[in-house]
Amino acid sequence: MSFTSFAFLIFVAAVVLAYYVTPVKYRWIVLLVASYGYYLQASAKSFAFILATTVVTFYGAKKIDEENLLQKAYLAENRSTLSRDEKKAYKEAVAKRKKRVLTLVLVIDFGILILLKYFRYYLDVLGIGLFKGDILIPLGISFYTFQSTAYLIDVYRAKYGADTNLAKFALFVSFFPQIVQGPIARHDQLAAQLYEGHKFRYENLAHGAQLMLWGFFKKLVIADRIGLLVGEVFTDWDQYSGWVVILGALCYSIQLYMDFSGGVDIARGVAQLMGIDMTRNFRRPYFGDSLEEFWHRWHISLSFWTRDYIFFTVALSKPIGNLGKKARKVFGDRIGKMVPVFIGNYLVFLCIGMWQGGELQNVCYGLYNATVICLADILAPYFVSWKKALHIKDGSKAWHVFAMIRTYFIVSFGRIFSNGQSFRASIHMIKSLFIPYADSWRTAYKGFELTKYDYLVLIAAIAVVFIVSVKQERMYNEKMARKNSGGGIIEMAGDDEGAGTDAEMREYIDSKSTLVRWALYLALFLAVLILGVYGPGYDASVFIYREF
Repeated sequence: MSFTSFAFLIFVAAVVLAYYVTPVKYRWIVLLVASYGYYLQASAKSFAFILATTVVTFYGAKKIDEENLLQKAYLAENRSTLSRDEKKAYKEAVAKRKKRVLTLVLVIDFGILILLKYFRYYLDVLGIGLFKGDILIPLGISFYTFQSTAYLIDVYRAKYGADTNLAKFALFVSFFPQIVQGPIARHDQLAAQLYEGHKFRYENLAHGAQLMLWGFFKKLVIADRIGLLVGEVFTDWDQYSGWVVILGALCYSIQLYMDFSGGVDIARGVAQLMGIDMTRNFRRPYFGDSLEEFWHRWHISLSFWTRDYIFFTVALSKPIGNLGKKARKVFGDRIGKMVPVFIGNYLVFLCIGMWQGGELQNVCYGLYNATVICLADILAPYFVSWKKALHIKDGSKAWHVFAMIRTYFIVSFGRIFSNGQSFRASIHMIKSLFIPYADSWRTAYKGFELTKYDYLVLIAAIAVVFIVSVKQERMYNEKMARKNSGGGIIEMAGDDEGAGTDAEMREYIDSKSTLVRWALYLALFLAVLILGVYGPGYDASVFIYREF
């Protein structure tokens, strides 16, 4: 049941209706039944895996939380009688027990992920044919695994207590709008919203429908249309070179953003229909003026997951800290201080690359991004001096536009790895960038299966998204400026981490007259209905991130 299918819309309508006619305190049960029903119809054969992750994580977190509570009570009760050494020994004993449970659950959760998503591939690479036929990868396995383990680690760190209701926790893991492609929610941001039940509000229906419609527009009108061109270039990778490969890479960056962010918009819109605000996963990533800023804006929930549970864990660890001290003696103070950051970055981007699959080209994609960011840090002082010599002002609009375009090309070059059919295909395409295309542009044009009408639709639709994005970026920057104008910098964790519901744009639309609002809604609806890509051989269920 694809997000873009009529059956899904009927399913959502039925769930929303059942949700609001059910007493408030039981509404979470409607969501659980709907979520398990959706998962079973989509991936019944792999249902046991999400169930195993749910049960193991729930009881593991519960055991760790019990240790946290017992430690707190014991130390409070014996505060005056225990010596410092006795307290230290007791804490160390508790920490060991907690770590054993944490390690066991992480091994099981990630073991399932690795076994199903990567193990078969690496055995085949080594020529070990243990498995016959295809291994079914459970729907959304990376998303629910990362979400579950984040909850487990947060309980281990005593950020909050463990869930006490297995059925409610099962809902947190399997909430159907996010199961296909996220975002990766934090328990303290989402769980209470799922459990508490929400009263009917017309604004929730209106805003949810707006967000869903915007997602359909990006997915059906842009992503699936430009995907015809991208698919031709990357599938027949040995037939093209020069500007055609460059065009294919640049267009894939557009396709991936429209496909992924469109899917997340639909998911967040469905949740909003029931008053549930899911974390925002994108903040105009192609407006970033460096690769590092791009990743702060792209797939925000994954970026912050890797930051909190990989980067900080590694970069701030004692062994890596000692390595940094030694590096200062060898490379100097400035570079030496960066070594722990570099190691953390490489592990983070290796994880991000392998998130898409264990193939060598995905590993190279992660290493490419880490290398570019690390080189930018190393060369930063030289960039400053070069800009001074060339009289370039960082704050100028011209420089910002140049930096955005430069970053877009850097991102798109890396996409040749992430979308390549194989490592060999990716390397061939990179080499072919520097070889002029032998045939005329008309030959390539015919091979893309796009008409002049399609190109006009793409140009117009991308222009619409760009104009809306510029408006959103301005409103966001203005809000940040107002927040920071009171003296000093006020941290806005919700906005920086992608939380919230793009309230500024909705408030802007809500401020317009009824006639203007409904004209916008009708125009967008007709654009999706008339200009969306449908027809024989078309499969709208193929979201790029569907099985991640």
